[in-house]
Amino acid sequence: MHCILGTAGHIDHGKSSLIQALTGINPDRLPEEKKRGVTIELGFAHLTLTDGSKEHEVGIIDVPGHADFVNNMVAGVGSLDIALFIVAADDGWMPQSEEHLHILNYLGVENVIIVLTKADLAEDIEFTKELILDELIGTSIEDATIIPVSSITGDGIDALKAEILDRIKQLKQSPKNLIPRIAVDRTFSPTGVGTVITGTLTGGSLNKGETICCMPENLNSNIRGIQNHSSQLETAAHGMRTALNAPDLTLNERGKPGVQRGSVITIPDTLTETSTIDICLTRQDRSIRGQSATERILKHTETIILHHGTSRTRARVILHSQNQLAPGETCFAQLRLESPITACVGDRFVVRDGAQQGTLGGGIILDASAEPRQFRSDTRLAFLTQRAEEPENLRKVILSELLKSPILSTSRPITNSPFTSEHTEQQVAKLVKEKKVTTRGEHIIEPAGWKTAIATASTLITGYHQEFPDTPTMPIQEWRNELVNKGIHPSLSEHIEKHLTGSGFNKIKDGIASADHSLELPDHLAPIANKVLATLKASGIIPPPRVDLAPDPDSQQALTFLIRSGKVIELDPKALLEASQYEVAKQAVITFLTKVGKATASDIRQEIGTTRKVLMPLLEKLDADGITLRTEDFRSLK
Repeated sequence: MHCILGTAGHIDHGKSSLIQALTGINPDRLPEEKKRGVTIELGFAHLTLTDGSKEHEVGIIDVPGHADFVNNMVAGVGSLDIALFIVAADDGWMPQSEEHLHILNYLGVENVIIVLTKADLAEDIEFTKELILDELIGTSIEDATIIPVSSITGDGIDALKAEILDRIKQLKQSPKNLIPRIAVDRTFSPTGVGTVITGTLTGGSLNKGETICCMPENLNSNIRGIQNHSSQLETAAHGMRTALNAPDLTLNERGKPGVQRGSVITIPDTLTETSTIDICLTRQDRSIRGQSATERILKHTETIILHHGTSRTRARVILHSQNQLAPGETCFAQLRLESPITACVGDRFVVRDGAQQGTLGGGIILDASAEPRQFRSDTRLAFLTQRAEEPENLRKVILSELLKSPILSTSRPITNSPFTSEHTEQQVAKLVKEKKVTTRGEHIIEPAGWKTAIATASTLITGYHQEFPDTPTMPIQEWRNELVNKGIHPSLSEHIEKHLTGSGFNKIKDGIASADHSLELPDHLAPIANKVLATLKASGIIPPPRVDLAPDPDSQQALTFLIRSGKVIELDPKALLEASQYEVAKQAVITFLTKVGKATASDIRQEIGTTRKVLMPLLEKLDADGITLRTEDFRSLK
């Protein structure tokens, strides 16, 4: 089994010395670190522990303890399985001890072993342990195991290894439902090798030859080689300190974006960059000596520094429902970032003040692709409240997402989700079976949301009928556009249309109408319509010109209604017949052709007694309706 162990604690409390005593490896790799005896950057080592015939590989991250390097410390503890919280027996609890404890709490690191280093310098080790326990009252680690050790004499090292091994055996198995992610903590490019990135792999595995994506830079590369503790591998698994040789990735340089600390390595087409995240933000009520920033009020719209994974960026904090956040308080908030990051729902983070003088708070990401608009609304509050219940439970995450967006994609219902597509599909199928959601095509819909969409679509049509009672149908494209304006996804219109046409609505050519809709004319136009109709009926099959029949807007509207309602037949824009007169003309043509077999248009015009302006569009309509058939200059019955 592979796991990651990291250190935390005040400067000069013996973190690096302890790692060397445990592993034989000095994690301080920089010349300046060795010269000053101070850890500046993240250091790395590894340890193999044996449980009978079973070996456990432990990747170790050593973090800086100095206040000036807390930013580097945060980058190292985001993916720990076990934390060694270091307190020197001769110094006791110190300011960075407190700040590192805050950071572990914010990042959700609960599996902690307290290591009392420099035990050989303590006059009374039991009394020293009591003092440490007093400092821990009310904290998340007040019941943690305390193991005194001496990196000089070796006392306690075996006991510490035994405790670490016991903790490893209690760890959960590697997650099978998460996508692989590496938060990049180092990058370099050895001559003749190409780009190498290192970090801790969490989630699924990565294989040699596989294509990976570097985010938020959105750069792809194939994996040429994989190393774990200098050993060549074909596959890297969850919990491994991993080095990838990805030659196609460029290193970040000025004016040339590339992989860097803070980048995330994952598989393509899974995650997107984000500049806005909704969060649950918590502040510890324990102050840190010498850090006034941790004791002051955090203000709405204040600029802070966000630490997520190995990334660090400035952001504005927007508080929900309040204008300040005091130590000991928790609230929903939104971070609007100056630079994009790649994050997932359920990820942990830390925020420090804009001057980077103290750790202000931390918490969990509730929406990793949030909308800035209307963040402080009651609707967003309802969504965040439901999401905060279990942001690491995919089932609950999908259901809460439907509260924000009633229509979701079946393949990717959650943007920036840490869960695999296979696991997502399984959860969606279960929710459908339980009737918690319904699906239409490529979309998941909350049942109430589907009913709302149907009701909205129906109301649009009936509302159109009320506004235009003399119009037979609502134009289908106008209806679809209105659906989009109401927030309904455009690809759903086809499914809504199919549902409506099977339950009380009809699609007629390029329009849609209620089956109950009957054309009505406004009261003030009824006398005008009756006059137009009477005029046409009296004129028989030699109607007056349209311009004489409807010379003004009111009479034109009345005529349009008569045409739509079928009382007037529009042979062409200029030729109109009252419906019964059209039947007379049609029957006269049929009777004549039955008698003679075939005839020219001129013969027919003379027989039925109308004008050429009426006869030609009449015959064309009869042709189109399948009553007559034109052969060169002759017409016959079809």
